[in-house]
Amino acid sequence: MKKVRFSLSVAGTTRLNALARALPVLLAAACMDSHAQSSVGISGAIDTGVGYVRTDSKHVWQQTSGSIAASSLVFQGKENLGGGYEATFLLRSLFVSGTGNISGTKYWGSESKVGLGTPYGRVEAGRLFDPTHQVLVFKAPSQSNYAGAFNLAIGGYSPYWDNSVRYTSPTVHGTRFEFQHSFAILDPEPVSPSRNGVASAMALHYENGPLSLSGVLEETRTDKLPLVNYKAQRTILMGTYDLGPVKTHFGYFDERHSGVGAPAEFGLTILGLSGNPMPQLKLSTEVGHKNFRDGAGKVNFLGLGAFYSLSKRTILYTEVALVRNSGIAQQAVYRGIPVAPGENTSGYMVGIRHSF
Repeated sequence: MKKVRFSLSVAGTTRLNALARALPVLLAAACMDSHAQSSVGISGAIDTGVGYVRTDSKHVWQQTSGSIAASSLVFQGKENLGGGYEATFLLRSLFVSGTGNISGTKYWGSESKVGLGTPYGRVEAGRLFDPTHQVLVFKAPSQSNYAGAFNLAIGGYSPYWDNSVRYTSPTVHGTRFEFQHSFAILDPEPVSPSRNGVASAMALHYENGPLSLSGVLEETRTDKLPLVNYKAQRTILMGTYDLGPVKTHFGYFDERHSGVGAPAEFGLTILGLSGNPMPQLKLSTEVGHKNFRDGAGKVNFLGLGAFYSLSKRTILYTEVALVRNSGIAQQAVYRGIPVAPGENTSGYMVGIRHSF
């Protein structure tokens, strides 16, 4: 048998040693390249149904849109920058499923934001949810527009803030906080010395086993001289406690003003239950009591919801909303018939929501 001999020259040894020294650097570069990956996704939902709404003076059948939550088209992306850092963006357009029109006047009517996540927290900028709105909606029993008692608070605040910056801290021992500031909630930044639409909010969230609590302090400025110039201070505490078969929901919203030309102040109490008697079925009930100060009026609200999941993406649902107004109160059913002060109204609807 012929023997094969291997020999290694001094030059070859030098090249191997150089390769050995460079290998860790090459591996690190490869790892960094693998981490610096980006992904872009398209998602959304179509939510539509048929409803019957009546007031003390009239009634109507109507096609409803966004009764659980607005129909939407979403573009979002993330780039992993390595070392616990990531860049993100999100664009969400809201539309009316029955007509195909955009909901409101803005194409990206919900959020349009870019952000940077770090080990020390997340910073986001653009058009963002108001922290008050997020707490009211996501801790509500139904988490639904139609049956949600949180609708009694809308009108006092804006659900979205333009021209905003938000910092969200990491979660430590179940606790995280947020600070958000808007240079002008709904318009371009006002010309000095006007402060119209300038707003700030601080939110604190706590999770511990079955208990979930959220509190928000918010202040907004409305400056439309000479007749309107006031600050609105809002305080909210919302919570849930999971008992197993059912989850309890509770909250209080308080709105006060200082200045001239302000609307009526009020307080809102929300109580409710939600549960899943079977894996595919969620039931919810919630009551809301809104009381205008100085005895100007009040609203009593009852919302009932049943949501049946045909799949992970498709939900059939039915909802009921009963509203009793008195005094200056003129709360309507979600996207229902406008009502006169003190006029009662109710709504009944069935619908389907498909997510993609």
